[in-house]
Amino acid sequence: MSETTVVDARLDKLEQDNRRLKLTVGALLSVMAAVPLLGVVMPEQIPGVIQAGRFEVIDGNGMSRAVMGEIGFAYFDANRTIRAMMDAGSIRISDENGALRALMDDKNIAYLDENLVTRAQLYADGFFLSDENGDVVWRSPER
Repeated sequence: MSETTVVDARLDKLEQDNRRLKLTVGALLSVMAAVPLLGVVMPEQIPGVIQAGRFEVIDGNGMSRAVMGEIGFAYFDANRTIRAMMDAGSIRISDENGALRALMDDKNIAYLDENLVTRAQLYADGFFLSDENGDVVWRSPER
């Protein structure tokens, strides 16, 4: 075999390997490009009904921050104190110590100060404001 024939044979083999490599890389890139597109093509499955006895919202530390269950809805602060609650008959708002500060139910809407004294109340017959001792300072309608 002449030197030219050996070089030609090696060059043919190199070109053939190069073509195979190009085809393999092209096929691999095509597959990799198609994978993200599958998510776009496939429709997202949305359930018609979600059923559970209780739902909870958990924060990054694994603490329950909001709960919806049989008794109603409750929201907890970072110290696990109930700050807001809604049940079948009322909505209650509490301060950071858990003391009731506002209440709305079927009879009235009330605001309480830090000493749990009702300072303002709206009810079916009217509205009143009271001082820090609970003494009414203004009422509508006047009695």
